[in-house]
Amino acid sequence: MVIYPQELTVFLLLVGRIAGIFLQAPILNSRSFPALGKTAIAVWTAIVLCFVTPVNPNLPTTLPAFVLHLIFEVAIGFTIGFILNIIFLAVQSAGEIMDMQMGLSVATALDPVFGSVISVIGRLAFFTAMVLFLSLDGHHIIFSGLHQSFSVLPVGKLADFTTPQLATQMIELGSNLFYTAIKLAAPIVLLIFMSDFTFGIVSRVAPQVNVFMLGFQVKPSLGLFSFLLALPFIAKYMDKILEFMARHLILLANNIK
Repeated sequence: MVIYPQELTVFLLLVGRIAGIFLQAPILNSRSFPALGKTAIAVWTAIVLCFVTPVNPNLPTTLPAFVLHLIFEVAIGFTIGFILNIIFLAVQSAGEIMDMQMGLSVATALDPVFGSVISVIGRLAFFTAMVLFLSLDGHHIIFSGLHQSFSVLPVGKLADFTTPQLATQMIELGSNLFYTAIKLAAPIVLLIFMSDFTFGIVSRVAPQVNVFMLGFQVKPSLGLFSFLLALPFIAKYMDKILEFMARHLILLANNIK
């Protein structure tokens, strides 16, 4: 079997875009995912896509041009992965807000998945979102978004990341991230606020009751109970977030083509 330089160039550019997605895409960017497994998936996906992917006729012929094209391919994949990862960033932020209201923000631990310190409810919310993401076939959206990106941005085509539409889309994604986090955490925050209001009344009626220490005992249990009650709402809302992600993937391809 003879491998021509153009075929090798296309293959390496494909691997570059897939590697960019692996840097940010949910589940695939996890540190608990073995590096050898990531490499195998990236290589085999690139081999399969080699036969069905549109290719730009003006492929790079020099090393500097190839490096430039490879950087752009990684950047495209990284941007796609970031949009797909918005859902987990929003859920993790919602968990941080819940922890702050429940008084568990000091109960943090090192999470090997993120490689950073994360709160207890933040981890619970993250793994809940991961289970829902897999059950709703969210991992199919990752590979579908990768495949569809080549229809608009063929291999070897330099994307334009300086368009004002792309900047507007990134701002909208950031605002939706915080909006989603607050919306997911709202039921727990409201219930804990009602408990604080009740404790305030108790402290006025019976000053001898140490409501401060009593709140430390009640708030975590109340927050966890309300989180369990809010799971059906979170599962239903996750479906809408997946539709939001798919819509922004299509919008991204139109903004940087």
